[in-house]
Amino acid sequence: MNQDEREILIQKIAEANAKRQAAEQQLSAANAKLDQYEDKAQKAENASRMKSLFLANMSHEIRTPLNAIEGFARIMAETDNPDDRMKYMEIIESNNSRLLALIDEILDLSRVEAGEVTVKRAMTDLNELCKNLQFVFKFRCTEDVKLVWTKPTMNVMLNTDQNRVTQVFSNLISNALKHTSKGTITYGYRLINDGQDVEFYVSDTGSGIAPEDLDSIFQLYMSRDAETQNGYGLGLALCKIIVEKLGGTISVTSHIGQGSTFRFVLPFEGTIGGMSKNSRITTNSRTIRVSTKTDVQHAPLILVAEDEDSNYELVRIVLTKRYRLIRAVNGIEAVSFAEEEHPDLVLMDIRMPDMNGLDATRIIKEVNHDMPVIALSAYAFEENIREAKAAGCDEFLAKPFRVEDLLDLVQKYINK
Repeated sequence: MNQDEREILIQKIAEANAKRQAAEQQLSAANAKLDQYEDKAQKAENASRMKSLFLANMSHEIRTPLNAIEGFARIMAETDNPDDRMKYMEIIESNNSRLLALIDEILDLSRVEAGEVTVKRAMTDLNELCKNLQFVFKFRCTEDVKLVWTKPTMNVMLNTDQNRVTQVFSNLISNALKHTSKGTITYGYRLINDGQDVEFYVSDTGSGIAPEDLDSIFQLYMSRDAETQNGYGLGLALCKIIVEKLGGTISVTSHIGQGSTFRFVLPFEGTIGGMSKNSRITTNSRTIRVSTKTDVQHAPLILVAEDEDSNYELVRIVLTKRYRLIRAVNGIEAVSFAEEEHPDLVLMDIRMPDMNGLDATRIIKEVNHDMPVIALSAYAFEENIREAKAAGCDEFLAKPFRVEDLLDLVQKYINK
């Protein structure tokens, strides 16, 4: 190979290398764009999925009190007993308050996110604020839950928005009540960081929060919100927004089975003053909840899997004159009672603690395929009905339901 041929070859190799480098750069740019598109698509898919879960949860939260309101209003109109009418009225008022509170949270959240809520600061007596909270919530605690205000030896006046601090505190205590069936809820405040900040806290001895949920607990569209019993709803997302508008931070620590502690910290601007019921039968170390008002000693036995007291009370009143009832408050109890008590019919709520109704139904049907299961759920989307049928439910009755529809369905399967 002469010199000219060698130079031509070198030139062609250089051109090939240049083209290869250009191709690699184009490929790298294309891959980067593809990664961006995939990332955006994944985020869009996640957002869509979480919003769907959020909507499903809101549907459930709205339908649950509506079910009690509609059902007990019908029953109250048909009874002449003044004591029963008063009890039903109290249940209706309680669920009405629950529904109004949820609507207020939805509206308030939208206003806060839109920046339409302004902070109105004024000197606030924190001891007086905590005292008022104790008065409000002491009537909402069951006999098994004690609400404790840890009163400090000092009296602090804080320049803040009293209504907003009360709202955050109330949401955190309400959340603790939802997840604490027995034990203590403690709340209060203290100065930290050499008096630079004031820390408010609500601590409970409840069920605790799963580690995988802690990072997303304050997100609006929390992915597990619609999948867990008594999810976390809008309250915690709203708390985070309000606390940050007040210039503070909010956090949580928790251990499964040991309870949770929520804290929110605000900058301290102020002064420090002077120092100044259901009947229960215990069997094999477990609890079976039964109806106490039935005249039918040998009637068909119905297992009612329902964790909400007011919803169970409605079913109990409707059915107790015709059937015997056993209550399970979670999916695990439902499976155990179905195996041991051999009920003629199961009324199955979908969202329950420890094990949901779908998993419980699958297990029950594996053991006894012929045992009829009717799903009673505030999750009423088409996909929820399909999931219930796929799990083995023979029928699906959405909450709120008509009393007549429940009676007709029960009679249909009992007669079989």
